[in-house]
Amino acid sequence: MQRLLAALLILIGVIGLGLGRLGETTWAPDTETTATVELSDPGPAVVLDPGVLYVGGEEGEVVIEGASDVSVITATDGDVAAYLDGVRHTRITGASDWTTLSTQEVHPDGAAELSDPTGSDLWRGVDTAPSPYTLDIAEFWAAENGQDEQVYRPLLIVTDGTAPGAEKVSITWPVEAENEWVPFAYAGGAAIAVIGLVLLVVSIGGRRRDDEEAEPATADEDPETVTVTDTDTDGEARR
Repeated sequence: MQRLLAALLILIGVIGLGLGRLGETTWAPDTETTATVELSDPGPAVVLDPGVLYVGGEEGEVVIEGASDVSVITATDGDVAAYLDGVRHTRITGASDWTTLSTQEVHPDGAAELSDPTGSDLWRGVDTAPSPYTLDIAEFWAAENGQDEQVYRPLLIVTDGTAPGAEKVSITWPVEAENEWVPFAYAGGAAIAVIGLVLLVVSIGGRRRDDEEAEPATADEDPETVTVTDTDTDGEARR
């Protein structure tokens, strides 16, 4: 009975350890979250409002998809607003939830084209790359808060000035998430398994002692009686 209980405890302990491992791997929660917006007709420019990059923290990644090469322009909020005055464009204003970016259409009846959008002398920085364009949030944060501090700049996103400024924008942030029950599964599984092993060792030791005590006692054999016959020098036996 003890061996059966020990085996059961060991099995339960191993299951607990297995559940803990699954909680860290297969069943682990997502380590990042992505907010996305698809832009069907945003106008020739899309503006990512100041601070939207940091809704989920100061690390992560922005991915921008466009019909052609994507240009990301940095400038002050006032300069971007002045440049786009009277131009139809879309602003990304925040995240309505952790999966969706919220937008606002600006000047819906305004101009539908931009002339040489990357050539303005208002811009502090222009970076052009093939679609999809990727921006590292941590690097942008470091630039905003470094020696040449430019805190909370908007991002002006354009393509060729006639096509939509962007077709899709996604922002991914890391999240610190874990299954809170994992440490308890590990600790409980290990403790139960150890108890089972100890009980198994004790039961095996007790069984051996019982087997030894059950063996019949063996009586000592009587020593053989040896008759010594003395002989005289003539080889005759002495009586």
